[in-house]
Amino acid sequence: MSRQIITTATPLPPPWHELHYEEIMTRSGGRLINDGRSSRVYRFVDGENVCFLKRYTYRKIHWQHCWQKSQVRREYENLKKIEQSDLGCRTIEILAYGEQRRCRVLIDAFLLSHEVDGGESLALFLSLNSDHPQRKIVLEKLFRLGKEIIKSGLAITDLFFRNIVVVPEDAELYLLDVQRCDRNRRRARMKSYPQYWSNILLFCTPVEQKLAAETVLPHLPYDLKELTKRAQQFIPKEKKRKAAELAAFSELT
Repeated sequence: MSRQIITTATPLPPPWHELHYEEIMTRSGGRLINDGRSSRVYRFVDGENVCFLKRYTYRKIHWQHCWQKSQVRREYENLKKIEQSDLGCRTIEILAYGEQRRCRVLIDAFLLSHEVDGGESLALFLSLNSDHPQRKIVLEKLFRLGKEIIKSGLAITDLFFRNIVVVPEDAELYLLDVQRCDRNRRRARMKSYPQYWSNILLFCTPVEQKLAAETVLPHLPYDLKELTKRAQQFIPKEKKRKAAELAAFSELT
């Protein structure tokens, strides 16, 4: 059995700096934010320090869990890659990540990140703030981000607004949860661009969609008709996620 914690911020904020691997994986008191098939995200508040902890648990042995990088390591490396690129956005701050293996097989893993001060889900912001004074600026930055991603040829998986944090006060955008980020124009045409456009259709008004098309279409490898057609495959699931996020927000308020 091998356990490894990679600290990417020194020193870690309390109480995380005192916790061992098993204590991080079993710590209670966090609020469940997202419950996925293999991962759960918790929000921990320790005084003024607020962190998100994503825990991965792998119940089935698969060859990719033996030889490939863990999801948490890929996510950290991809966020650093984006941070060093010139896309016009920032990334969340990863404080540490860790993984546990048995005979090379990945058993579980975690990713610890710092909450973006004043940040909120971009999807939630756009759903609830149709007349926000910063909405136009936020959207202009979002459309420019789409343009730069297209120009760069990067294929980013899950390029949805729920995976972007916005700080409305200064209209800053932060990417999070990036499992794949590489220069692969074919993959980008098939997934990244349609994913991005599906959320433009879901969260933006017709006038805003027109502005988005004017910004990104000159750089796309296909026309608006084909882009919209490709985006349709993602819309049903994204509608459900949008409804779930709004329902969770309503429960908190």
